[in-house]
Amino acid sequence: MQIPIRVRRSIKEGIVRCAAIKLYPSCSKEIVYSSIEKNEEPKLLVKRVWNERLKVFEVEVVFLGNYHVEKLAYNKKPKLEWISFAEFILTPEEALELGKLLTNLSSG
Repeated sequence: MQIPIRVRRSIKEGIVRCAAIKLYPSCSKEIVYSSIEKNEEPKLLVKRVWNERLKVFEVEVVFLGNYHVEKLAYNKKPKLEWISFAEFILTPEEALELGKLLTNLSSG
């Protein structure tokens, strides 16, 4: 069962479908993977939010969709040496849609 995390209320928002989302925390020998190939419907919820503490607008990207867990057997480099911890993969069309949404959210 997936439990949703608490997210900040948005001023403006939109959803962009994406080909895949991968999270690979250094404390695990597994990755969390959501992919259209496995019909998990990964999406990015992109929101314009107000940061009350800093008194600024921010753009927040939230990962949505079902996911599965995979072993990291195919990776040779130790995870503690990795620079990144997550990625989302977009088709060219999805990247254009994300760009348009970010432009829309940034224009207040």
